[in-house]
Amino acid sequence: MTVSTNSAIDREAVWAALSTVQDPEIRRPLVDLGMVASADIAGDHVTVTVLLTISGCPMRSTITNDITQALAAVPHVQGIDVRMDVMTDEQRAELRTMLVGRETREIPFAKAGSLTRVIAVASGKGGVGKSSVTVNLAAALAAQ
Repeated sequence: MTVSTNSAIDREAVWAALSTVQDPEIRRPLVDLGMVASADIAGDHVTVTVLLTISGCPMRSTITNDITQALAAVPHVQGIDVRMDVMTDEQRAELRTMLVGRETREIPFAKAGSLTRVIAVASGKGGVGKSSVTVNLAAALAAQ
């Protein structure tokens, strides 16, 4: 995270306030997760840029409110602007590695050139022959 400053607002206080804001789903501080890209201080105004894991993040407003509330407690802060951006694929991979503690394995069936197809056989009732249909469908497709 970068923090630029040219005012009476203490950049360490901004950092400390941002460190208290947790991701609502992961339950870890945004700063620790690398989701705070920057915090710029201009006069009595703080602009924070947050990197979301996906563009349609359902927790966008919660994160904005939590950051605004945390920074409102910092002395001399009169204006707060929270900007949202989206992580790159590399940043998401780093986050995933940090959370899981190791590289996640690639799913071979999700690759673009995979010939594997998933077909769902379902029913709301038991005993209607779902297993029989599945076996016969698999045998017929394998024979082709």
